[in-house]
Amino acid sequence: MNLPLALFSVLTLISVCEAYSIGFPHLQARRTVWQGTRFTKGLPIVGQANQRTQIVGQANQRPSQSFFQRFRSTKQDFLPKPTGRDEILINYFDELYSCPITIGTPGQEFNVAFDTRSSMTWVPSIHAPPRYRRMHKYKRYNNESSITYTTNNKNFDVIDDSNRITGHFSRDSLKIADVTIKKQSFGETLLETNMFRGTTNDGILGLGLSKLDGEEELSVLDNMVSQGLVPAPVFSVYLNRYGSGGPESVLTLGGTNPYYCEEEFTFVDLTVPHRWQFNIDRVQLSSGGGIFCESGCQAMVDSRSSFIAGPTEETRALNQQLGGKWFKGPQGLSNYKFDCSEVDDLPDVEFIVNGKKLSLSSRDYTAEMELYGETICVSRILSMGWRESGEPDWILGLNFMRAYYTQFDKGNRRIGFAKARSFPKI
Repeated sequence: MNLPLALFSVLTLISVCEAYSIGFPHLQARRTVWQGTRFTKGLPIVGQANQRTQIVGQANQRPSQSFFQRFRSTKQDFLPKPTGRDEILINYFDELYSCPITIGTPGQEFNVAFDTRSSMTWVPSIHAPPRYRRMHKYKRYNNESSITYTTNNKNFDVIDDSNRITGHFSRDSLKIADVTIKKQSFGETLLETNMFRGTTNDGILGLGLSKLDGEEELSVLDNMVSQGLVPAPVFSVYLNRYGSGGPESVLTLGGTNPYYCEEEFTFVDLTVPHRWQFNIDRVQLSSGGGIFCESGCQAMVDSRSSFIAGPTEETRALNQQLGGKWFKGPQGLSNYKFDCSEVDDLPDVEFIVNGKKLSLSSRDYTAEMELYGETICVSRILSMGWRESGEPDWILGLNFMRAYYTQFDKGNRRIGFAKARSFPKI
């Protein structure tokens, strides 16, 4: 017997839970997040090669309309069946997520942090000056040992706050999610300052929309589409919580996987062509204690931030209405703290997007940490400090993405959110 289409759609959606997240906090919101020396300071020492960082500065140059039109397709929702190709992400203490790739023939292995800010993928070059090779002990790409390498003859030099990235573009085979992309353009860095010290992360997988000056070739995702390796210029991200015992975090290239969400997606159109930026109707507390961004504001989903950042006055008022108490910690680690025994009683923080409530529980927007031998609970909703004209009002980082399975639909210039599925601890 044939089921009605509506009933079939309902039955195929996977129900489950809410994702919660407790991350080791870096309690200072900065325009550039996770500089190497500060990133590793005070973190647990582990005997695993899964320590990563994620920094890359990108010029926010606006792609032409023809760039988007090349991949525009009829709008489609990537449910109810799985599409695309899955790649496991390694969770480093809830602060960043990275995946393995290989470049060249034979393949040279690298660990790269996925980055929703920029479209450029890059790894360190073996041709960097000797003093930088001695300073930073991560893997380096050797184009002389790859038979599929070709030169690009274009250079880049980017400054992002105190971090400088200099190098040149190259082309080579790149393997990710068990598929090989031919003649992929990527950056070989000759200089990176203050970035990866003390970590074993090697580079960046660019999944953003901005392009560097001189970077005219297709990104990893776009090339996968053009070579028929995935069906559409879409990727989706499920992020687990460190130590949760659930399944691995997963990046799905080319579509989405309904196994990781409990509901249909809420979609919202992008408001700028060079960022995963969209409009928020307002921000509010479920207790009714406050409304922020009352006339609407702009937000961006950013995998380079492990926290949520917003306007100084609004985040201050929000934390105060939640009952947070300001404290000054060591080395600038100042923040709002809560009584850990009362955290579960705090109201939800609700982001209203396209008329739909995207709620974060108190376990999503707070984190436990040890300070002077005492366990305290601190806010993960921080002040952005200052921002340049045209930048979004709110940055929704990894703690937001852990709560919502996120679909990044480049072809239709939209982003979608579905409540992430929770899994029992194994």
